[in-house]
Amino acid sequence: MIQLNGVTDEPYAFGRRQPLLTDASLDIPVGRYALLSPVPEMHRQLVDILCGLRPPRQGFVKHEGRVSWAIGRQGFIRGKATGLSMIDFASEMYEIDADATHELVADLVSDPKCLAKPMEHWPLYARQEFSFALALAPAFDVYVIEGSIPFEPCRFTRLWLALFEERLVSRTLIFSSYRQNQLADYCFKGLIHERSALHIDDGLDQCLLRFPPRRSRSDAGTHGDDLGGGFDEGPFGF
Repeated sequence: MIQLNGVTDEPYAFGRRQPLLTDASLDIPVGRYALLSPVPEMHRQLVDILCGLRPPRQGFVKHEGRVSWAIGRQGFIRGKATGLSMIDFASEMYEIDADATHELVADLVSDPKCLAKPMEHWPLYARQEFSFALALAPAFDVYVIEGSIPFEPCRFTRLWLALFEERLVSRTLIFSSYRQNQLADYCFKGLIHERSALHIDDGLDQCLLRFPPRRSRSDAGTHGDDLGGGFDEGPFGF
């Protein structure tokens, strides 16, 4: 569960302070939620609050269980570190078995030999696969996804989706995406952000009609060098 208690926040975005939440209080119980809004440009800042990546200006957010990082967020995999060292780092941070994590990631990705090389030299598809594979290693209670999940028919997608479905059993999913079909496939309710407030709506179909998913301005401006929230910017896209 995620619990918001009197949360007020005005993050700096797009050149000025933006009202994000005003005295928002909400319990988000176990379930699968599509994060929807008339202003998807603010989803990144909202995900930061929900994941605990930064504190709000007022109030607090309480987590019951372990919440994932923003899975699929651009720029997650880059730099001089190797994939093996990143696996070791994540294993230590989340107190999971490093050998089992190495095995999981190597079994999932298309080219496990890349793991020993600096990530800055990896092709885009290798970065994307690694990012999503590593996210399945910790046993999260809440999975937060920002962007699209793998969808191109290939071995990696088939394996990843099968394991992801297993991980989601009795867990919570908060999914922000511009791909309406993925939201409809994986979510049951809407988590609606509008007028500086957040509420849950059981009628997902109507929510998708009211707030049709679209790329935010920041997503639309990204290019293939980043993990811009989806596989459609690299070899996995159409």
